Parts: sequence; C-alpha cells; structure tokens
Amino acid sequence: MQPDVYRPVYVLVGNDEYLRDSCRRRIIAQIIGDADPQLCVAFFEPPVNLSQVLAELGTLPFLAPRRAVVVRNADDFVEQHREDLEKYLQKPSPTASLVLMVDKWSKVFRLSKLVAKIGEVCECSIGERENLVGRVNDLAKSRGKKIASPAAAALLENVGRDLAALDNEMEKLALYTGQRPSISIEDVQAVTTPGRQLSDWALQNAVTNSNARAALNALASSLRTRGDEFRVLGSLAAHIRRAIKGKNAALAGEDPAGVLPFNMPFQAKRDFLNLLNRRSLSKFNDDARRLIAGDLALKSGAKAPGALAELVVALCN
Repeated sequence: MQPDVYRPVYVLVGNDEYLRDSCRRRIIAQIIGDADPQLCVAFFEPPVNLSQVLAELGTLPFLAPRRAVVVRNADDFVEQHREDLEKYLQKPSPTASLVLMVDKWSKVFRLSKLVAKIGEVCECSIGERENLVGRVNDLAKSRGKKIASPAAAALLENVGRDLAALDNEMEKLALYTGQRPSISIEDVQAVTTPGRQLSDWALQNAVTNSNARAALNALASSLRTRGDEFRVLGSLAAHIRRAIKGKNAALAGEDPAGVLPFNMPFQAKRDFLNLLNRRSLSKFNDDARRLIAGDLALKSGAKAPGALAELVVALCN
C-alpha cells in the first residue's frame, strides 16, 4: 500500500499486544499524518453505540487530512451490526476511516469481502509454528542494527516468543553494542540469559513505586557480571519510554494500558497505571534526561554501581 493512500476501513485481527499496538499506531499515523490525535481520533470501548460511531465517521476533520474512529474489542460490535456496517461501507465517509480491533475475523461474510476490496486487514497474531527470526531481524533493523542468525536464534531461545519481551531485550542490546552496527551471539550471551528478563521487573517495580531502598537492593542483585550495567540501563530505558508513551496516551484520551507488555505481571500493571496518575509528563521527561546523563556517565568511564545507584534514586524521587 502506498503511504498516501487512505482506506475507509482497517481491521486489526489477533491478540498479540505488541503487534496490535504497532499496527494501530502505524495506521493512525497514516490516516492523520502529523495532526493532533486529540482533535481527530475517536476511541470506543464496549459496549459500543453504532449511531455514535457513525456520527464520528460523519464529522468533518479539524486541522487534519482525515479522522480516525477506532473501536477496540470490536468482535461483539461487528457481530451485532454486520448488516449496518456492510451498508455503511458501500458508501463510506470520504473524510474518515474506521478501525476495528478484533480477536477473530471470518472471511466468508459479505462484510469481510467488502473490507478486502476497499480496506486493509492487519494480522496481529503469531502462528504457533512461525519462525520469528525474521521478526527479530526487523527489531534490530528498526534500531539501525544487524543481528547474526546464531545471535537471533540465541535471543529467541533465551527470551521466548513474546514480541514485547523481545523488543525490550533488543533495546538493551542496542544500548549495549553502542556504535557497533551488528549484534553478535556474544552480545546476546552477555546481555540476556534464559529467564533472566523476568527478574528485571523487580527493579522496574521498585522505581514505579518510588521505593528507593527496594530499587537499590534490586540493582545490587542485577549487577553480577560484565555487561550487566547496560542490561540494567536498557531495562530502565524501557520503563521510562513506556511511562512517557502511557502518559501521552492518557493525555490524548487513549487507554494507557495499551502500552504495557503482555508478560507484565498484574500487580506491576496496576502499580504502573497508578504511577501515570500521580506523575506529570514533565517529570517523566526529566527522567529521560537523567537516563541519558547516566548512559553518558557509564560510557565516560564512571563506575557502574555508583552511577546506576544515583540514577535509580533520582528516578524514585
């Protein structure tokens, strides 16, 4: 599809949170360009009123090329209003696009055939037998890196088939390798070990709850071998980046839970959402600046335990 071609309808099929989030962001950016999402994107959660959705689709865009109308968890909505949606898509709004997020999508209905003809279906699930090496390569490429095949295989063995977790680990590897353009199996072995990524939640949770003592204890447990400092830095970077995305989503009227990885423990998710409520966007941006300063300190020869301890304490304030 050409980037300047708008579709009147998009369907996101599947329940992989990472793929759904990536596809949704790409599609909305394609629809509204650089416009303010608060002015031209409408979100609906079940139960969804059809007349309200159609009213939003019929509203002219303001300071934007088009409007986007997103219906999350839309399986029941599609089932209940299939004929009305078919009728709408026979003469859709010329200035708005409908985005349906569903777990399942049958290709046998007339609605499905209409979508296939004038819209786009984005697959947001991973096949049980799908080889994920290609997706690992894409994650590396998005950060300006190349990853050797043995390194990609080792990363999959250590992390598993969770794309959100793979994305977090790739962020750490990108930081660890610095200016080097490629990621080797030695890099993967230095930064990740089987099941190790799960222990990162202890440090992130302590920072989330502003518990400096727990954060320092978690940090001490994390710094065991050479290269751990960059793994920890990558974990903190993922936390801060997620917080900024979540805060921006909340300010835009979106559900901030959409930025959370699928494998994040329930209590950690609840604590993280509480953090978004009590901390301002400017403070999260300050955290990002502290992270950059900490990264520069490590690369300038600062001792890892001291530099990281100073960083985590600042993040807890």
